[in-house]
Amino acid sequence: MDAPVKSATSRYKHVEPIIHEWTIMDRHYEVRASTFTKRQLRPHETTLNRFGEVSQYAFNTERLENERDTLVFISQTTTIPVPRFVDWSVDDDGVASLVVERLDGRMLHWLLEDATDDVKLTDEEKSTLQRNVDSFIQNTVLPQLGRLRSKTMGQLGGVLFAPPGVARAEVRSIKAPPALHATTERYVYCHNDLAQHNIVIKPDSLEVLCLIDWEYSGFFPPGFEVPFWRCQRIKGEWMHENGDLVDFESRRAILKEPGNMILLLVCLQLLRLMWL
Repeated sequence: MDAPVKSATSRYKHVEPIIHEWTIMDRHYEVRASTFTKRQLRPHETTLNRFGEVSQYAFNTERLENERDTLVFISQTTTIPVPRFVDWSVDDDGVASLVVERLDGRMLHWLLEDATDDVKLTDEEKSTLQRNVDSFIQNTVLPQLGRLRSKTMGQLGGVLFAPPGVARAEVRSIKAPPALHATTERYVYCHNDLAQHNIVIKPDSLEVLCLIDWEYSGFFPPGFEVPFWRCQRIKGEWMHENGDLVDFESRRAILKEPGNMILLLVCLQLLRLMWL
C-alpha cells in the first residue's frame, strides 16, 4: 500500500487548544477537542539512562511510521474500528508527529480498575464488559486480521521488529532489519499489543469503540498474537487470569521455526547494542 506520508512542511495546522498533554519514555501526547497527537520527543524532553546518556528506544521512528501506515491499511481492508488518520509531519528537528481523530471513549483497564471519576461499573457490568471485549476480538478482530496475508514477515514499511515481550528487553538497536520473505502467503496480520490499555470502550453501551496503538503491528506467523486483553501486568510481568505467566518463549520459538528464518536477536548484527 502507499503510505500516507505528508512532507516535512505539512500544511496541517492545529487550530484547537491543547486540553491535556503528557510525556512518557519515548512519546509525547496531546489531546484536543477533535484530534489526538502522538509524537517523538524533542531534545529537551528526553531522559538520561543509567550511564548519563540520552536514552535511545528501539525503532522509535519506524514504530510511529508503522502506526501511521497501519491505521490507513486497517481502515481500508477491514471493518475493525480504528482512529481516522488526519496528518503526518516531520519538523525541522526531525521530530515526527502523527495526528488522528479523537474518539470519546474510556480505556478498558480504566473501567475495570475504577480509575475514572465519571464512570463506575458494578461487578456485573464489568463481567458484561469483559465478555463483550472477548467476543469482539475473537469474532471480529482476529478473523479479519487473519484474512490479511502476506509472503513477507514484518511491518508494512518493509522492516522487521518484534513486539513487546517477544523481543529481549535487554537488546536495543537503532534501526530495524529488513523484512523477511517466504514463497507463500504464510504470514497473517497481528496487532501485537492487544492489551487492555489499547482497547477503547463506549461507556454507555460497554461495547468496543476502537483499537489503538498499532506501532508494533505487522505480518507474523499464525498464532503469534498474545491474548493480552485477558491479561494483567503485575510487577512488570504479564499474567493470565489464572495467575500463570504469559509464555513469550513460545512466540520466540515460532519465529525460529524452519521457514521463518529469523532469530529475534538479529538486532545483535545491527550497528550496536544499547542498554536503556
